[in-house]
Amino acid sequence: MPDITNPQAVRFCNERVRQAADKFGQLYNWCTAVQNEWAAQGIGALIPNDASAIIDGAQTDGRPLITGADVNTLAARVTEFTNLLEATSNEKLNEILKVAVNP
Repeated sequence: MPDITNPQAVRFCNERVRQAADKFGQLYNWCTAVQNEWAAQGIGALIPNDASAIIDGAQTDGRPLITGADVNTLAARVTEFTNLLEATSNEKLNEILKVAVNP
C-alpha cells in the first residue's frame, strides 16, 4: 500500500487525530489521579451520595450548585471511563497511546 501523503489528510491527522489521542490520554491520566486521590483521602466517606449541597461558593458566584449525589455520580463516570480504556488488557488505552504524542 502506498504511503498517505495528501496534505489535507496529513494536516487532519496532525491537527485532529493526534490531538484527540493526546486529549484522551490526558483525560485518562487525570481520571486515574482523581481515583487515587479519592481513595487515598477517603473522600467517598466525606461526601454522601444524597441531595446534600456542596457549599463551595457556587451559591454566591453563579456556578450551578452541586450535591453529594452529583459528585458521586461523576466519580462513578470517572471510574467507568478508566475501566473502559483498561478493559481487555488495556487494549483501548494502548490504541490511543499509540497515536498520542503528549498524553
